[in-house]
Amino acid sequence: MAVNADRPSAVELDQLSRLLSATPLDRPALAAALRRIEQGLHEHEHNLNHSGGLLDEADKARRMSLSREDDRLREETSTLIRDVQSVREAATYNLDEEDLRRCGSQLLAGLRGHRDAEASLVLENADTEVGSGD
Repeated sequence: MAVNADRPSAVELDQLSRLLSATPLDRPALAAALRRIEQGLHEHEHNLNHSGGLLDEADKARRMSLSREDDRLREETSTLIRDVQSVREAATYNLDEEDLRRCGSQLLAGLRGHRDAEASLVLENADTEVGSGD
């Protein structure tokens, strides 16, 4: 396996969830949490680009469907970085609180879905490797 798929971490996502549900909304804390998530995603994207993805080349050659999913997830990481940046900027500026919560909740769902998809890809690849000798 080429890269750890644990970005953003479960702790970061739980913190984001708590911040989005807090009343009143703590915009500076939300912006700081989003900045950490954004930095982590940048690091994750760099690692993915450096290593060629979540899967190594041999795994990609054996399973083209996994290779395509790996490529899709790499592209999605770039989109999520832009989305996190957008919500972080909205937290800094005076976007209506309910709109900010809505945008933040949509972002959180996207981040969780992406994290789950990366983990599923890694697990599916591991299942393939374990079953290949049978």
